[in-house]
Amino acid sequence: MLSTALLIKIIIIAAVVITVAAVVVVAVRFVKRAASSAEAQVVKEFVNIVSENGMDFISEPEHPKLVSNMNRIYLPKIEKDFPDFNWDEIRRMIEKEITDKFSDKQGFEIDETAVSRYEKSGQNRKLTCETAASYDDGEMKKYTCIQSFLSYINSKSLDGEQAGPQALICPSCGAPLTRFDNGDVRCEFCNTVVVGEKIWQITEIKEKP
Repeated sequence: MLSTALLIKIIIIAAVVITVAAVVVVAVRFVKRAASSAEAQVVKEFVNIVSENGMDFISEPEHPKLVSNMNRIYLPKIEKDFPDFNWDEIRRMIEKEITDKFSDKQGFEIDETAVSRYEKSGQNRKLTCETAASYDDGEMKKYTCIQSFLSYINSKSLDGEQAGPQALICPSCGAPLTRFDNGDVRCEFCNTVVVGEKIWQITEIKEKP
């Protein structure tokens, strides 16, 4: 005759087995329903295509290159050092210079321009910006990141050959400046005359490796 303790153990084991069986049944039903759903059919079809044809049928377009957008960090610092700093004007000036430089590229388009670095060393100030752009390269569209390097330098140190009108930026409004024969530099937008003062100048534009 079975003892009470053994009988209790048998009942507990039986209850556990029944519970596990019930969970398995419910899980199987859920899987069957999920397998018959529209989403599951799409996945099955995709798997079948890949199995038959491999991955050659997938032609992933090259994704646009992203810029190191540090505007939220550096713009407040720049504006603190230069209260009249106008980022919108600087950005437009940079993008115009880039567009002119890459004018030989078919379908050239600019997606975004942002500050990526701001350096302070003594009296020197340097600004690095990155521009995400694209152009047609044969039958493919090429995505690239273009770096623009700017320095805050004395306008008297510039000569006509080194700095074109679009390379100089007004310290008051950020618009492009024009250099006159007498050596003066004046903003045609706000009429600010820059004589011997420091101004922002683009020193180099290049594609990022």
